[in-house]
Amino acid sequence: MKRYAKTGMSLALTMVALSIAALACTAAPSGNEIQTKAGQQFTIKLESNPTTGYGWELAQPLDESILQFVKSDYQAPQNGRIGQGGEEVWTFKAVGKGTTQIAMKYVRSWEQDKPPADTRDYKVVVK
Repeated sequence: MKRYAKTGMSLALTMVALSIAALACTAAPSGNEIQTKAGQQFTIKLESNPTTGYGWELAQPLDESILQFVKSDYQAPQNGRIGQGGEEVWTFKAVGKGTTQIAMKYVRSWEQDKPPADTRDYKVVVK
């Protein structure tokens, strides 16, 4: 009986994880293609450490006929170590069909004359 309970619990946890993954498109490496449908939201998760002064910004404006920015949130690490980085979670909504780019840059907002510490580019296809 315990074996069936463990199997059932494992299956339930796997289904929850898959459901969450279906809602959030985690596109870490630059150059990834994100496919979605008009009307759906998706997220991009990026490693970030705001204690260093750095944060992610859009490197160029979005094509708002295809995508809209919804929000960005910082998620601290679970272990709670001071100064340790976490993730920035950027949420977008697909509003129209087409193909566009999301270009991100990791910068200190006051350092306008310095190149970004990191960049990410995503091709987004909305069907």
